[in-house]
Amino acid sequence: MPAVALPRRDQITPYLLGVALLPLCALFLTDDPVRDPHPLTVLVHAWDLIVHEAGHFVFRWFGQTVHALGGSLLQIALPALFVYQGVYWDHRAGTQLSLLLLGQNFVDVAVYAADAEARALPLLGGDRVFHDWHVILSNLGALEAAPVVAGALTALAVATWAVMLVAPRWVG
Repeated sequence: MPAVALPRRDQITPYLLGVALLPLCALFLTDDPVRDPHPLTVLVHAWDLIVHEAGHFVFRWFGQTVHALGGSLLQIALPALFVYQGVYWDHRAGTQLSLLLLGQNFVDVAVYAADAEARALPLLGGDRVFHDWHVILSNLGALEAAPVVAGALTALAVATWAVMLVAPRWVG
C-alpha cells in the first residue's frame, strides 16, 4: 500500500492568496452598509458608486429600464473585465484579486436589489431620485421578487469567491 504524502510547499503556495482573502469575503458578505458599515467597505463602496453612476451615463440612451440597470451592469462588468484580463495574461494574483472585487460587487448590487420594495437605503440626490432596482423590477412586474434577485446575486458572490480559491489550478 502506498504511503499518503502531504502536498509539497510549491503545491500549496499558489492557493495562499485566496485563503488570505477569505476574511475580506466574510466582511463584504456580513457588513451592514446602513447601520454600522466597516470603514473598508465604505471605501470600496465609494469606488463601486463611481462605477455605478458611470454605468447610468453609458446606458442612458436605451430606455428607462436599461438606464436604471446600467449602473449595476457596469458595476459587475468592469471587475469581470479585470478577471478576463487576469486569465488572459495568466496572472494568478490579478485574477484572484479581480474575483474578490467581482464578488464584492455582486454583494453590493444584491444589497441595492434587496432594498427595491422598502427603498430605505440613502441614495445620491436624497428622496428626489428614483431607486434603480425599484424601477427595474416594477417595469418588469416583479417587484415582489426583490429578495429572490438579491439572494441570487449573493449566491453569485459566494460562487465567485469559490472560484477565487481554486483559480490557481487553472491560472498562473
